[in-house]
Amino acid sequence: MDKNFDRIYYNGVIRTMDDQRSVFSAIGIRDGKIAFLGDDKQAAALMADEKTDLKGSCMLPGLTDSHLHMLNYAFVKQSYMMTGAASIEEIISHGRSTADKMKDEDPENWIYGRGWNEDNFTDEKRPLDRFDLDKISTERPILFIRVCGHKAAVNTKGLEIVMGLKQTADYIDQIDQENGILTEASIKLCYDAMNEPTVEKIKEMILSAQKDINARGITGVDSDNFLSLPGRKSAGIIKAYKELEKEGKLTLRVREQASFTAFEHMKAFIDAGYRSNDGGDYYKIGPVKLYQDGSLGARTALMNNPYAGTDEYGTAVHDQEDLENLVDYAYKNDMQILIHAIGDKASDMICDAYIKAIEKYGKRDSRLAINHLQIVSDDLFDRMKEYDILAFIQPVFVASDMDIVENLTGKEPADRSYLWKTMMDKGLICCGGSDAPVESFDVLENIQIAVTRDKLGQKTEGWHPEEKLSVDEAVRLFTAGNAYEAFEEDIRGSLAIGKNADMTVLDRDIFEIEPHEISKVSVLKTIVGGREVYVK
Repeated sequence: MDKNFDRIYYNGVIRTMDDQRSVFSAIGIRDGKIAFLGDDKQAAALMADEKTDLKGSCMLPGLTDSHLHMLNYAFVKQSYMMTGAASIEEIISHGRSTADKMKDEDPENWIYGRGWNEDNFTDEKRPLDRFDLDKISTERPILFIRVCGHKAAVNTKGLEIVMGLKQTADYIDQIDQENGILTEASIKLCYDAMNEPTVEKIKEMILSAQKDINARGITGVDSDNFLSLPGRKSAGIIKAYKELEKEGKLTLRVREQASFTAFEHMKAFIDAGYRSNDGGDYYKIGPVKLYQDGSLGARTALMNNPYAGTDEYGTAVHDQEDLENLVDYAYKNDMQILIHAIGDKASDMICDAYIKAIEKYGKRDSRLAINHLQIVSDDLFDRMKEYDILAFIQPVFVASDMDIVENLTGKEPADRSYLWKTMMDKGLICCGGSDAPVESFDVLENIQIAVTRDKLGQKTEGWHPEEKLSVDEAVRLFTAGNAYEAFEEDIRGSLAIGKNADMTVLDRDIFEIEPHEISKVSVLKTIVGGREVYVK
């Protein structure tokens, strides 16, 4: 064995998460790859440029996130992140302060915020509307997006701008003009009217988000970026990431979920020659990302039965014919596909479209997937298993929605929601994500909620405890599962000789502590390609 290593870590609990769940105390890195696994005695006999004592801490394969919005997180971070807002009046007050700070800026610059949730308001439990936002400003356009991203309010000035856009006619049924409330794709019309950031500005946002994500022990993400910024220009976003990779400034492996709301935009992207898995070690194209419905909280998730006490079924972003055309074109052009579905009707429609394309062109290793899968039909998992359709899930949603889902849908549909354990028992490959900035991208919080089915800070038997995951199952969501969906199971997802030296070091072994303590564990190091990109 070549005994010269770039770095050796020893005196640790190194959980490889391989098929045998092997545990070692030492690991060696050479040229960004894992080159040694063994014990401390073996490590002591090896030569290395650096040797690091882990002091009994726990090392896992690098934690990854299968679905978030990296650039939107950065955009919200520099604007008004209103997830903690407890009232409409608080939002108005904060908005006025923001408007005052912007008084010397170009009047075309929008006041932007995201994260409001009417369920948290203590004054009036209703959505924001234009009359609220007009109290902030009638001169400067305002866009405040709900926490889910599927409903938003604009002020009168913002509404006038949106209604003046030529493309608005295609989304008019998603706009409540009286109240200035936008839903689904119509929200993105505001981005068409905002000043587009330069490539240099996008690079700054990427680096800002990357720093925060690395600090949570995350070594790689699948990120839905194309609809995240004013201008919605994929070319500038791709250019920014590629330049940063060439400059050696990316410390996070990013896989682009190429998101589109219209067939012609997706087709143009595919026709330009982009294909899933093209790219470098730190930035590459992933699946085509589409949307079929909205969210439960916004009552735009598409359901087979109406919402409780209403005759409303939610919103279908595409009818079945349009959905099938999108899937058909992407599938026949060898693209991986990921489609958003919260309601049972939405996931049924997606599964139908996938099966039709598979049976038309033949079954292949495309790793088609459905994102979210919150409320599902009884036969959906069997159909997904038969056609090898993957499940992208966000266990953290359980904590956010457990108190509202039954009131929204009724008991029977609520009992068919967040069935993570059932998915695994059916043999589905599950991939763990956060949907940040909808939720926090803290993977340890996500793992704790998957294992306990409790809110953070809560300690009960768990909401629908039969759907709890083991710590092992939850960790694999964010390691092996995410490596598989990215066609990278041979180079990441477990610690093995020859795989990428992407690791997360924790101050405690989450396999050995009380599950409600997992979110309190600290990330000590994040290692990507053998480089320590975060150290506490």
